[in-house]
Amino acid sequence: MALAGALCLLLTCLLLCSAAPKPTCDPSACSPCSERDVEGPAADTTGGCCPPCPPPCPCPPYLETDCEMQGFASGHVPAGRSFYIDFARKLCTCHPGGDITCTPLCPRLPPTCQAVGSPVADGCPRCVCYDEEEMAVPAGTIITTRDARICTCPPQGGQLQCSSGESKE
Repeated sequence: MALAGALCLLLTCLLLCSAAPKPTCDPSACSPCSERDVEGPAADTTGGCCPPCPPPCPCPPYLETDCEMQGFASGHVPAGRSFYIDFARKLCTCHPGGDITCTPLCPRLPPTCQAVGSPVADGCPRCVCYDEEEMAVPAGTIITTRDARICTCPPQGGQLQCSSGESKE
């Protein structure tokens, strides 16, 4: 009888344990990884449901100054974080594998481009024409010169094409 009572007690405990609500894991409750979280979980207040932080990426020597200027003074960039280089014309990202890759943000210039300049504040090179004051005019735009002539910069850049038939540089 004692064995049957013990078995009943064991089965009851198993049934109650399986019927008890289990805590659900909410990944949004996990705090983001920081430079200090090397291989452990980020501040996990969820009872162990947060995944461990991937290792940060070490800044290569040629990017150390850029890393420091953008807040990664330890020389490491947390996985998933990015920073800009080359006057914000490239975005460098730390990948979970520990590598930093940099991607150009400027559009590629067409091979037919005849003159290159940076007429826009983003600093990206573009096909341009230069006016009489040596100011870069974006390809495909129309301007009015000081002497009231209408000039167009062709799509491939190069020389302005003005209404009087003359080309201005």
